[in-house]
Amino acid sequence: MKMDLKSRAVVLASFGFAFGMLLGVVITSITATLSMADGKVYLCAPEFTRFIGNELIAFLIQAVLSGIYGAVGMGVSVVYRIENWSLVKATMVHFFATVSMYYLVAGFLRWFTPFIDPMESLIMLVIFVVVYVMIWFSNYISYKIQISKINKELDILKTKGGAIL
Repeated sequence: MKMDLKSRAVVLASFGFAFGMLLGVVITSITATLSMADGKVYLCAPEFTRFIGNELIAFLIQAVLSGIYGAVGMGVSVVYRIENWSLVKATMVHFFATVSMYYLVAGFLRWFTPFIDPMESLIMLVIFVVVYVMIWFSNYISYKIQISKINKELDILKTKGGAIL
């Protein structure tokens, strides 16, 4: 069954929401707990909890916003399926959509302070770019391997005189 881009985006965004929620909650809890090093377990960045005034509500907001960030990242990945777009164009659109959402969500959740500390903001951008490039490159290699396998199978069909559908 072949899905149109809009349907594919909705499905991917749904998975991205769940995955983003999970990762956002786990990573933030671990990093906040380790960075405070006071023996307490933190569910959110302490600055965000103070901003909201209630730890449970702060946690729920963080979970939803992390989910939205994941939904955008996965949903926008449909740009790689637009046949008349180059890989560079699709990558740039995806990158700018995800980095923009990252700064909005991370800034609001007080994962860092983008407008107060420029050096912290730069460090977070570098970390984002490094992780983005690692994920992009691993996907690129994976697709190259798949394409190579398909081409080998096509060559076998051609040498055997088989019909290609």
